[in-house]
Amino acid sequence: MIAKSFLVGLRFDLAVSAYLIILLTLPLLMLPARGKLWSRRLFLVVFSLLLLLGVAEAEFYREFSVRFNNLVFEYLKHPDIVSGMIWDGYPVVRYLAAWATLTGLLLVAESWWWRRCMQTSGTAPTSWPHRRLVRGMSSALVLILLIFASRGGLSSEPLRWGDAFFSETTFANHLALNGMFTLGRSAWDTIYSKHSFWVSRQPEAEALTLTNSMLQLSTDTSLATADYPLLRRPASPPTGQWRPQNVVVILMESFAGRYCGALCDKHQLTPEFDRLAKDGILFTRAFANGTHTHQGVYATLTSFPNLPGYEFLMKMMEASQEFSGLPTLLERHGFQSVFLYNGLFSWDNKEGFFRNHGIDRFIGTEDYHNPVFRDPVWGVSDLDVYQRANEEFKTMAGDKPFLGVILTLSNHSPFNLPDPLPFPRIVTGDHLEGRFNGMRYADWALGEFFRQASQEEYFKDTLFVITGDHGFAVPPNITPMSLARFNVPLLFYAPGQLAPQRRDTVASQVDIGPSVMGLLGVDDPTQAWGRNLFSPALQDAGFAVIKPSGSEEVVALIEGDRLLMLDPKSPPKLYRYALDGPSADALDETASDPQRVQRMEKRLLAYVQTGILTLRIRHLGLPSP
Repeated sequence: MIAKSFLVGLRFDLAVSAYLIILLTLPLLMLPARGKLWSRRLFLVVFSLLLLLGVAEAEFYREFSVRFNNLVFEYLKHPDIVSGMIWDGYPVVRYLAAWATLTGLLLVAESWWWRRCMQTSGTAPTSWPHRRLVRGMSSALVLILLIFASRGGLSSEPLRWGDAFFSETTFANHLALNGMFTLGRSAWDTIYSKHSFWVSRQPEAEALTLTNSMLQLSTDTSLATADYPLLRRPASPPTGQWRPQNVVVILMESFAGRYCGALCDKHQLTPEFDRLAKDGILFTRAFANGTHTHQGVYATLTSFPNLPGYEFLMKMMEASQEFSGLPTLLERHGFQSVFLYNGLFSWDNKEGFFRNHGIDRFIGTEDYHNPVFRDPVWGVSDLDVYQRANEEFKTMAGDKPFLGVILTLSNHSPFNLPDPLPFPRIVTGDHLEGRFNGMRYADWALGEFFRQASQEEYFKDTLFVITGDHGFAVPPNITPMSLARFNVPLLFYAPGQLAPQRRDTVASQVDIGPSVMGLLGVDDPTQAWGRNLFSPALQDAGFAVIKPSGSEEVVALIEGDRLLMLDPKSPPKLYRYALDGPSADALDETASDPQRVQRMEKRLLAYVQTGILTLRIRHLGLPSP
């Protein structure tokens, strides 16, 4: 398998080499002596930078489990924070020393090669007839071969990243890729991609009808118009049940279901969450819509999914329109709101985005005075955020109902945590040690918050929703999508009010908003891209549409215990998956159940196509109340 990765990857390596030779080496054949000197210098600078990128990509892959992609460009927009994270979290000096050594060897090799070329050139007879003609023809032949190599061979289509995905093993497929190829392709796609595959597979009206059938429950009333194509009114909730006055949504950084004890993990990293889960409604098959924080945040609060080409939606102009989001709807009902975060709200345009979508106030890293602990990279600790949140909620509860949003950050590389830790440090001796301690600290701080909040008057009138912004990649892969990156716990918590349950219904972050509105007893019209998980009309196994961060155009639809994976270069693949315990794995059922494959593919394509098109034409909002 590994040997084949290198063989498949040879096409990508040759393609990258061909591009570089065309751009850097051919001028050596054409330019005069002074131009050749500058071309040589440029050659050395570029290849030295490529060596640095090659060294850096190893850590990038270990963190994100993908080769270089457009995440690189997103992080470069925040040089202060990213440089601090890299300096504190990685062996920078060691890597720089390795880079300097490789650059030195490159200089020696290039100097030797150049002297040999000059010596050979000096011994050639200057009066050789047709020398210029032969040289020109040779250069043209080399250029033609390089063009073919840059396209990946003689195939009718240029080389694409999907050509590396030859096996069911995600690591083997990633190994076949070339990081410089994926980085360059990401830059190109960011500028020029139109995502035609996803918006042209079905007639628009047919895709819209199918999407409506996926989202609209049998008791909903359709209010769809040309301007509001998915608008529907949920059935009025039954009377006589508890209605919360306040809502608190807690998004926990990298809170992976794979390491959550309430979801059957044995590492004992989440005793506090496990305790809370016994008194709430826990969804065991819950998924983040993406694998990056901003995707989790906007999916949860706007009820709009992560789609190809819009992974960084909060920064794009399309995001300036109204969504059918939780803050927007609650604002219409007189709720005040506050968003609390450890770090800078300028990161991912959080404040700019949510200030336009119903959030009143923002409390970020600069608003905490004398914090218990301040991470030099990201901001204050989770404990500081929770303590400030409790004070804010106490003050707000005396006025109007409130929406509180808490986004945590301590469980993020480089895992700068208070010293000493408030629990025995976990020692694993490998790269998971920081991750395990970060997750344990996040859980401990969560427990501290609920110990304080449970003593306050607002607690009994508040619905708490606790979930992860995303998971992280750990073995086993569980389908080539690496489901551990998406699987998160989802808990609706109001002790004494909501009867404790465990539900296997598939849920995702876009379902949170409609579910909260249902528990509030609100039947306002909505264009949410999820459904009320507590509606008596929801009788199926649930569904989730998920997509990883970066430029990979792979998307999956999860229904019950089946996952259909689809990308533009490959036929759809169907898997039966299991998430928990030693049985966590996936079985390929593509060939054995073609009817399910066809049905799920059509539903997935309709959902994604309708999402992209309605986003582009700005038809996601709500009519005036």
